[in-house]
Amino acid sequence: MGDLRLALGARGCVIEPARSVELGGITARPRWSTRMVAAAGVAVLVLGLLALKLAQLQVYDSRALAGIARANTIHHIVLEADRGIIYDRHGVPLVQNMPVWALQVVPGDMPADARARASELALLATLTGRPEEDLYAAFATSDAFLPVHVSADLTDAQVLAISEKLPGLPGASLTNHGVRTYVDPLVFGHVLGYVGPLNDQDLMRLRPRGYLPGEMVGKVGVEAGLESLLRGTNGWEDVEVDARGRIVKAIAVQPPVAGHSIYLTIDASLQNSAAQALAAGLRRDGKTAGAAVVVDPQSGEVLAMVSLPGYDTNLFTRGISRADYNKLLADPDRPLLNRAIAGQYAPGSTFKMVTATAGLQEGKITPQTMLGCPSYLSYGGWIYHNWASYDLGAMNVAKALAVSCDTFFYQVAAMVGDITLARYARAFGFGQAKRIEMPGVQPGLVPDRIWKELTCGVADLNSDACRWTLGDTITFGIGQSALLTTPLNQAVYAAALANGGVVLSPTLVHSVRDASGHVTATQQRQVVDRVPASVANLQAVREGMREEINRPYNMNYWFRAAGVPADGGGKTGTAQWGGSGLNLPTHAWFVFFGPFAQPDVAMSIFVEKGELSEVQAAPIGVQIMKFFNANRAAIVAATPVPKL
Repeated sequence: MGDLRLALGARGCVIEPARSVELGGITARPRWSTRMVAAAGVAVLVLGLLALKLAQLQVYDSRALAGIARANTIHHIVLEADRGIIYDRHGVPLVQNMPVWALQVVPGDMPADARARASELALLATLTGRPEEDLYAAFATSDAFLPVHVSADLTDAQVLAISEKLPGLPGASLTNHGVRTYVDPLVFGHVLGYVGPLNDQDLMRLRPRGYLPGEMVGKVGVEAGLESLLRGTNGWEDVEVDARGRIVKAIAVQPPVAGHSIYLTIDASLQNSAAQALAAGLRRDGKTAGAAVVVDPQSGEVLAMVSLPGYDTNLFTRGISRADYNKLLADPDRPLLNRAIAGQYAPGSTFKMVTATAGLQEGKITPQTMLGCPSYLSYGGWIYHNWASYDLGAMNVAKALAVSCDTFFYQVAAMVGDITLARYARAFGFGQAKRIEMPGVQPGLVPDRIWKELTCGVADLNSDACRWTLGDTITFGIGQSALLTTPLNQAVYAAALANGGVVLSPTLVHSVRDASGHVTATQQRQVVDRVPASVANLQAVREGMREEINRPYNMNYWFRAAGVPADGGGKTGTAQWGGSGLNLPTHAWFVFFGPFAQPDVAMSIFVEKGELSEVQAAPIGVQIMKFFNANRAAIVAATPVPKL
């Protein structure tokens, strides 16, 4: 039967087989087949790999895995910083941060199961009243680890209902934050502007600066112009949560830092008075739109800036409805247009001080030069009329300004020429966008022959459409032609006439303070240009403005009726628009500065579609001046800047 050896031991016997055994004449096969060897090798290899992976997890990745484990119980919460408060020059708050409850959801913490996720979104829509499709769209484009703002202004009833359901809403949390609320938005709205949630374009631009989806950002007004100062620095808090998502305790916290406080140059009482005077004047004359800008001619500070009609900026901060927004867009009076900085209109006769200055400084006339003031003049076969249908006789430049003789300034403009006239216009600030602390400021337009050639839109520059004519020059001289300006530009222009020809950059910021109350910036007077005219020539122009508001001229009536001393210089302007020819619709202007010897106020008044500037625009300015005179000391003073 082959080789069998029996070994005896103390505890029994052990059979030691030989290498192979033959049974029944059959040759025995090896005990370890090739398959078994391969299987054993694979098993050893797998066990080795598992051992290596276990070693990696325990030794090398232990710290990272511990962090992931902690992330299951520790949430990183962004603490939104309060936006800086905006005050008037005396510290009167013009905006507040009203505390409200908001619901936010971190998409990455929501259920992974599609059905459970859809169920949570449906419940969120029911609790907040937000359409379910809006929520799907918001979550589809969001970062999985950044909170999505589901509702930013919850009612008390909603907060209670959500609090009860919160344990069953993975990733959801209630947060308390400030919502911008504006004081008297119809009066201050165009200055302050408003904030709104970031749109996709804003987010792409601002995300590198740390902005988060849904964060509020300034859209217009100083809210937008001073966004970098008003926006604070967000903080954060790491909190431990239980299995139901409820906060157990805080682990670490970095408090947010509120934005800077802005003290505007605006005087709230003067702003209100200007708005009331403008609104009353518009109602009296059946008009619906206009603007008023009041500045300090020595510093460039804007003391009041009103554009009517206004709109309720609070509608935007709480999420304006589509119906309300469409209503604003469809309003023919365009309440969203800030006419003070973006409305561009022909200045009409208020421009005549520029023509007078150019004629005097270029030596074409002197203060004593006498020119006729006929009812019309003929140039190139075209008839150009004066406002009066009769001959007013010969007069000097001061009287020509006082009576606003068109034909006098036709003659001066023809002597000066369009290129020179345009140069003086730009020196006074026309056609220049004013660098003020809000977006949307328009420059207006100063035309001349070069401009006309560049913009005629015809290949043949010798065509009538491209050729500058003498008629273009003389109408330019009385503030017509293609000349355009804004109420802000007009106020800066009046200020330059008041202070002796210094063109200042207007500003809305008196001072800036950080969250600790330390002053970080103060208003600085900035000269942007100087009118190239002698003191004597500018004084001759100013004299004409003084005569216009004094006897025997009719403008004096409004000052006497209001009990306001006619101490200063003023000029009215009724500017045609809408085409060419006679009987065109008009706008009404009034520019003014005072007192005459030492001016501390300059202003421009604009009445859209006004027919008679001396009876529609001027009385509004007189009423503003009445309030200013009665409160001069309080208005000019401002919150003192403390010494640190």
